[in-house]
Amino acid sequence: MSRRQQAEAAAESTAAPILAGLGLELIEVVLAGPGKAPVLRFTVDRPGGGVTVDELQAASEAIETALEVSEVLPGRYSLEVSSPGVDRPWKRLEDFVRHVGERASLKTFAPLPDGRRHLTGRLDAVEGGSVRFVPDGGEPVAIEFSNIASARPEVDWAALLRGHKPAAAADEGGTAP
Repeated sequence: MSRRQQAEAAAESTAAPILAGLGLELIEVVLAGPGKAPVLRFTVDRPGGGVTVDELQAASEAIETALEVSEVLPGRYSLEVSSPGVDRPWKRLEDFVRHVGERASLKTFAPLPDGRRHLTGRLDAVEGGSVRFVPDGGEPVAIEFSNIASARPEVDWAALLRGHKPAAAADEGGTAP
């Protein structure tokens, strides 16, 4: 594990319980930038979505204090705490469970039996460590979670601009275990 990865892991283990106490979940920690001026970026969200600016401020202050006390990253660095936005990537299996029934774009590490690695369609179900996905114009396919390189919701930006919220998975007939 690289020094950068070690710092990210230490920052995550320090911040995750603090954020949970604030009713937030830690989505991602990234240490970026040059060694002389690194930026430690935390992406946080409320389970179900919808973190406020005030919650981000409280999270930032709490994380900053905890990092100073634990000396996770010695020296100078910049701290950024932000929300992931409506098109937040799905990184954990729980993200997939939460979004059953919704449209998404997926990329896999290894090609599927038909040779494809890029799919757009609807997340149909999550069963154990496998995701059932219905690609546009295709038959459902089971994809092992460990084979998913990236996943992102397909957002209907026009509907959002008209003031419609994204459809909930339950509204689209999706089921999860």
